[in-house]
Amino acid sequence: MAVDRVRVAGRQDVWRVLAWIAVTVVATLIVYLACAPVACVDVPICRDMHRTSNPRVQWFAVCALITALSTELSAFCLSWVHARRMVGIIRNIEYTFIPPLILVFALGILILENLAIAKEFLVHAAAEGVGNTNGRPVYTAIIFEWLVNVSFLCILSGNCAMNRPLSEVSRPLLVTNIYIIVCWAAYFVPDVGIRWTLIAIGLIMYVWASYDMVMWVVEFRKTTRCDLPSRDTRSAMAVGLIILYFIYGCIYLAGHLDLVPSNVELTYYVVMDLGSKLGFVFLFVGVRSSQFYDLLVSLIANKVVPFERQAAQGGANIIGAVADPADTARMSIDGSRPTCFAPGPHPGAGTLAAP
Repeated sequence: MAVDRVRVAGRQDVWRVLAWIAVTVVATLIVYLACAPVACVDVPICRDMHRTSNPRVQWFAVCALITALSTELSAFCLSWVHARRMVGIIRNIEYTFIPPLILVFALGILILENLAIAKEFLVHAAAEGVGNTNGRPVYTAIIFEWLVNVSFLCILSGNCAMNRPLSEVSRPLLVTNIYIIVCWAAYFVPDVGIRWTLIAIGLIMYVWASYDMVMWVVEFRKTTRCDLPSRDTRSAMAVGLIILYFIYGCIYLAGHLDLVPSNVELTYYVVMDLGSKLGFVFLFVGVRSSQFYDLLVSLIANKVVPFERQAAQGGANIIGAVADPADTARMSIDGSRPTCFAPGPHPGAGTLAAP
């Protein structure tokens, strides 16, 4: 039965997410303990370099993020209050709240990152020779934020926007997290050869993950109709992530080569973190709006939305049926796998059909 398939797929996805978390946490702990980074405040040169940065940048970012978080959280709570009446009528409607919930967590984590940097927490001193200096600041708080939010962005762009199964999202997500950890570890390696070997490994893994993300787009565009709402925007999310990570890599290399001072490097990271998260908020507002509008038009036109009368058996949801003593008409989504957006009549975006 379709319901059983959804439940099995749901359990598999939960275990898959737990595996992502376990691998990332274990790898981070092993590398952190192996590198044993020294706090920046304990190294005078590092402390002086860090304090040349303008802390107002972090506080401005925090204020902007709190505003965005308040807006997104309010919209999420109000939408959930009204949608609760439809739970059980529209099957899997609760899954449409995954993207805004992920965005709320991502914005919250970004706020914590900027507060940590402003308070000189999770700021370490790099090994001698990194950036042609001794004790260049390494903003580990940013690395930890990336490990969480990069996973969120991969799920949003791959699974929620393009409806790719989490099994396809797993490899590029884990590869990305591993190369972030490897590149962070390179900061604390005094040997130049080993350091640049780690950086080269990170770049190769970036290309590998980027290829998988490009394949998301290719498969998505093969399996969806041209009139799918926000089809190009959904594809652009994954491509945008690839470009975003490339720019991050350029800034990272510029810091290692001492092409930019540490305070400028930090400003670049903060501005790009802020811009990328707010950009995803705006994109998902547009995608959700177009999806609901398309659903509304389809229901009004009464096209590609099959209705049939069917007796209710075993509590199954039905469409347009006199199902129970209350004569309740119920609408359901035939979803062998839940979708993160509102159901629509297009392949890849959920379909309205009788179970």
